[in-house]
Amino acid sequence: MSENNLNNQAAASAATSQVESNTSCAACGCNAPDLPWSGRGTDLPIVGCRFSLYPMSDNFIDLILGSLEKTDTSCVWSESDALSTVYRGRLEYVADAVKALFINAYRDGVHMAIEGQFSKGCPGDVSGDSKLDEVGEAPNKAVVAEKHFPVKCKFALYPMGCGDYISHIADVWRMAEDRGLQPTTIHYATRLTGDVHDIFDYLKDVCEKMDTAVSHYIIHFTMNCNSPTEE
Repeated sequence: MSENNLNNQAAASAATSQVESNTSCAACGCNAPDLPWSGRGTDLPIVGCRFSLYPMSDNFIDLILGSLEKTDTSCVWSESDALSTVYRGRLEYVADAVKALFINAYRDGVHMAIEGQFSKGCPGDVSGDSKLDEVGEAPNKAVVAEKHFPVKCKFALYPMGCGDYISHIADVWRMAEDRGLQPTTIHYATRLTGDVHDIFDYLKDVCEKMDTAVSHYIIHFTMNCNSPTEE
């Protein structure tokens, strides 16, 4: 096949995808002109994660601020307020920074939790407040690679703008099963158990999978370690 034919085929595919996306938006009404976010939206590959860290310790302030300082956020746009922190940019770097922050805050025997959500494709998103030009290996990968501890996680996947959302949820459940993460269906979520790296890497891979399947997705997760709860 000639280069021109390949380019034409790619352009046709992109046009088809845009039509399908527009049709989906028209069907669900997410871009209706009377909505509070009317006129927003972005075609840029921005992934965001908003999260809150909860160390159950008297020196929780030092643990939170120390972890924020130790985590390299040079490849993401970040902002913290009284409720949470948000990282925005390319998925590889956002996922790297969130995982590193949790691992950097870890202390033996200290019960700690993180609650957050990954999101991409929200019709109310904007093109600003992001970093997308970074290249190379994720900056925290080597720093936290050797630190391992078990975690429990519950998560819920929301594939938006598609009628077959259940099949996507089932697919990622099976993906967790294939990786030995012991997925269990609980009320309103799926529960996972495994090493901190395996769980965070799985969440990142679910984001990647959804990126090619739907125009907008959300993953809500809660993860903890050293829980005193007996089961």
